[in-house]
Amino acid sequence: MQAKNNNNSLDAPLRLGFWAPVYGNWIISKHPETLNASFDYTRQLTLLAEEIGFATVLLAEHTFNPFEPESDQLETWTATAGLATITKHIELMPAVRPAFKHPVLVAKMAGNIDHMSGGRAAINLVSGWWQRECEAMGLPALPHDERYQRSGEFLTIVKGLWTQPHFSFAGHFYQVHDVTLAPLPLRKPHPTIYLGGESDDAQRLAASLADVYLINGRPVDKTQELVDQVRELGAAQGRTLQFGISAFVICRDTREAALAEHARLHALRFEEAIPGVDRKVVMIRTYAYAPGYVGSNGGTAAGLVGTPRDIAERLLEFREIGVTTFLLQFHPMLEEMARFGEQVVPLLAKAGVWTQPK
Repeated sequence: MQAKNNNNSLDAPLRLGFWAPVYGNWIISKHPETLNASFDYTRQLTLLAEEIGFATVLLAEHTFNPFEPESDQLETWTATAGLATITKHIELMPAVRPAFKHPVLVAKMAGNIDHMSGGRAAINLVSGWWQRECEAMGLPALPHDERYQRSGEFLTIVKGLWTQPHFSFAGHFYQVHDVTLAPLPLRKPHPTIYLGGESDDAQRLAASLADVYLINGRPVDKTQELVDQVRELGAAQGRTLQFGISAFVICRDTREAALAEHARLHALRFEEAIPGVDRKVVMIRTYAYAPGYVGSNGGTAAGLVGTPRDIAERLLEFREIGVTTFLLQFHPMLEEMARFGEQVVPLLAKAGVWTQPK
């Protein structure tokens, strides 16, 4: 297995990441034996990920569980702060939704986490797809296009506060008057900004203000279409983005065993429509929670189901089109992450596309 290098963006290292199980699992199951949304479990996973050599962890943000209201939901920002002081090198990426937090507050919290962690903070901006949460809190549920307008103002303010003193901004959704946040983040030029979304508005916003554009899991050829579109949009503004993808991993000694495990996990999946979802969101209508797959945000649609060699080769195929960050899901998380570290990561190292982060 040999890595090809047909793309200039491949100078960037392959980065492994994972989704912390803030809902309890990533097979989207309500079965109690599959659920563990405790901070302690995410702590164990993050320390194991560091030991393996993962580069980042994403903590999705919800106040209560969108799949089962009575199930536990890990709070994102306090959990991220908790991880900051017990980890050494992994990037910490809490998601944030502008509907629930003011950009000045987010800039300050993320900057503080950056200092707590020694310069390892990032954010994943989510414009919002679950309107039920806004309605439950009595907050305005904005239409799709307005959510992205608000997100653009939100990121402009956050980046401004991270990089300059006496920052002011006057927009439709926010007004900020002569604010200085001290100390500035350690990470330069600022904590990394990740952003997903598949609508034209989302792609334009990513091209303008994000550092990494995140894609829901899907086949390589379909991924390349999005990569090429957003890369072109960024280039038109003189910007170069990195690209990441979500994927659910099922690794077994044989393809037959991997497919059997896929069938077992799929049988546990919660297939009912999630109440309060904005069906106009493009990702909801494509691969985000597509029937027939396991996982969220595309899950096994990315094709990381098979033998260790199958999975490593598929990761290399994604890398060849410019995708360098992989946000992975497993079930059960601890056992399957360990298997991935033992069986897949050495193949990536041997191919020369991955090195242990320091």
